[in-house]
Amino acid sequence: MLTIGIETSCDETSCAVLEGQNRIRSNIVSSSLLRHVPYGGIVPEIASRHCLEQIDFVFSQALKQARVKAKDCALVAVTEGPGLIGSLLVGVCFAKALSYGLGVPLVAVNHLDAHLESAFISNEGKFKGVLSSRKPARYVGLLVSGGHTLLTYHVKNKVKKLGETVDDAAGEAYDKVAKILGLGYPGGPVIDRLSREGNPRAIAFTKPKQSQRFGFSFSGIKTAVLYYVEKQKKRGISPSAFKTMQKDIAASFQHAVVQWLVEKTLDAAEVQRVKDIVVGGGVSANSLLRERLAAEGLLRGITTHFPHLSLTNDNAVMIARRGVDLYKRKQWADWTLAADPNLKMV
Repeated sequence: MLTIGIETSCDETSCAVLEGQNRIRSNIVSSSLLRHVPYGGIVPEIASRHCLEQIDFVFSQALKQARVKAKDCALVAVTEGPGLIGSLLVGVCFAKALSYGLGVPLVAVNHLDAHLESAFISNEGKFKGVLSSRKPARYVGLLVSGGHTLLTYHVKNKVKKLGETVDDAAGEAYDKVAKILGLGYPGGPVIDRLSREGNPRAIAFTKPKQSQRFGFSFSGIKTAVLYYVEKQKKRGISPSAFKTMQKDIAASFQHAVVQWLVEKTLDAAEVQRVKDIVVGGGVSANSLLRERLAAEGLLRGITTHFPHLSLTNDNAVMIARRGVDLYKRKQWADWTLAADPNLKMV
């Protein structure tokens, strides 16, 4: 069965064709990221306008790359939410029209669920040794992105929320710290890269006090970085010394954030007595998080599943994959489907 996936939750406009559950026939992504760089963050109007401009193009290119025609596809899966309402509406309206025109079922997908699902797209061995198409019956999910940081427990297609951030998401903290350090936007990749050249123990950032065992908070460390930088500038730090300081702050910041993520996730896995952890979202591409969580989990007999790096950001393949699962459970959408910018996973 061929499934068309459509993803327009934020600044990416994506369309994919998935055969079965694992064979990626195509995955076209058009990002408006460069348009947002001058503003240091996502501008909703720019993002939604880009989706509107690109949706027909990515759809056509996805079919071309997959070497199929629209009439060959038996299912349409689309992101319902969460996300930016303007961007979401572009995808939902396009998917409804496509489903109606083709006379095939329509499935509404939760963007957050799909991110975790991306860890199980094996692409028939193309990513051998990195991905696993085996989906555990029970696992703890860690969703880390620019807008979400969430720990969940999954069993028999049911999801329980264990904890989430009370303020900034992990990816959001990366962006803000990068801005403080003058590293530009987006912050995740540049801090990850720069931290390899710095001393991760140069600055000891205090672990936030949390009333929730599995809750997160990243606002405090962002403020701590700001105060530290301001203090150094008042002392008259030289440009060359500031460059060295950037590396040490980036390394220390990343060390602290990853340590908190790893500690909480492994604790949740042990409390729930599971042997599998599934990670999804843009921050799942972080090299230190992948290294630490996989290694420390292995010491506890826990397997950590990460998506392939090409599937960590928003993409339509994960929407198609999740759509197939929902279709098999007969959880189809009807023509009243509307975008839900505040859609929850649980």
